[in-house]
Amino acid sequence: MPRAGPLSHRQPPRYRQLADALRAEIVSGRLQTGDLLPTEMDLCATHDVSRHTAREALRMLTEEQLIARRQGAGSVVLDASVASFTQRTGDFAGILQYARDATFLLERAGDAGAKMRARFGLVGDYRWFSGVRQVDARRPIAVSTILVRAAVAPPAAVIDRLNESVSEWIERHHDTRIAVVEQRMAAVAFGARDAKRLTVEAGSPALETVRRYCDAEGDDVVISHSLHAAGRFAYTMVMERRR
Repeated sequence: MPRAGPLSHRQPPRYRQLADALRAEIVSGRLQTGDLLPTEMDLCATHDVSRHTAREALRMLTEEQLIARRQGAGSVVLDASVASFTQRTGDFAGILQYARDATFLLERAGDAGAKMRARFGLVGDYRWFSGVRQVDARRPIAVSTILVRAAVAPPAAVIDRLNESVSEWIERHHDTRIAVVEQRMAAVAFGARDAKRLTVEAGSPALETVRRYCDAEGDDVVISHSLHAAGRFAYTMVMERRR
């Protein structure tokens, strides 16, 4: 059984550290849309890195569509308020698609204690998995905690980067079927710890989603709790009028 705690303590490469620092400047608003980033040579001098490291960091931010590298003008900050991921909601297929497209990167796992179970109104044994959700190689769009009924919970090695929803995995490996998904959304503010994980300011706005995946008896099989950073995620709802 995996122990609760960080899964890795490896130091990220220098270019990723530099990209994270510059990304934090953009997301926090200290660098505004249209602002020029320091040149590669300036980054080398300020952060004591090689030109290759500075170039790789800028390449990452370009791929994340946070900056545009324009000939003769340097690197320009783009509009970070444009959502990097949009999910259609209102049907079961849309909810499942979110788990397939927004990869869950596992950071910690453990057995759900009494306090965590009480928070979500759970009775019985549950496992919890905590991590971030990311689309492609872009910055994470959300911090997520997934609670799963212990009897059907996948191993930590399986849930990390799982390319389907946890509920789909459970249905394929156990005699358990999801009959109802209940979703609640609320506007909240980031606490210090979760804000740091997404490189946003503590107290900045977040979209909280709680999804309950229930079996035919109405018992909770999976609960997913996520905090989405403003400007990185959006819902679109389609309602059909039937006569």
